[in-house]
Amino acid sequence: MFCCNLEPAQRWRRILFGLLLLALAYGAYTYSYGKLFYWGLGLGGVFVLFEGLKGWCALKALGFRIPF
Repeated sequence: MFCCNLEPAQRWRRILFGLLLLALAYGAYTYSYGKLFYWGLGLGGVFVLFEGLKGWCALKALGFRIPF
């Protein structure tokens, strides 16, 4: 179901980007931005981190060509 379709460099970029999104979500929560904003950042960060850890990209699985 989740076939590996990412190269190692792409996996590391997604892991780092996921951690960055989670840090931004924490910062948005700390400085009391809207709930939708930090929930969106947090859920996006968790999903990107999941993609990086599994080595699977949802957009590539759907047939889109992405440069990163």
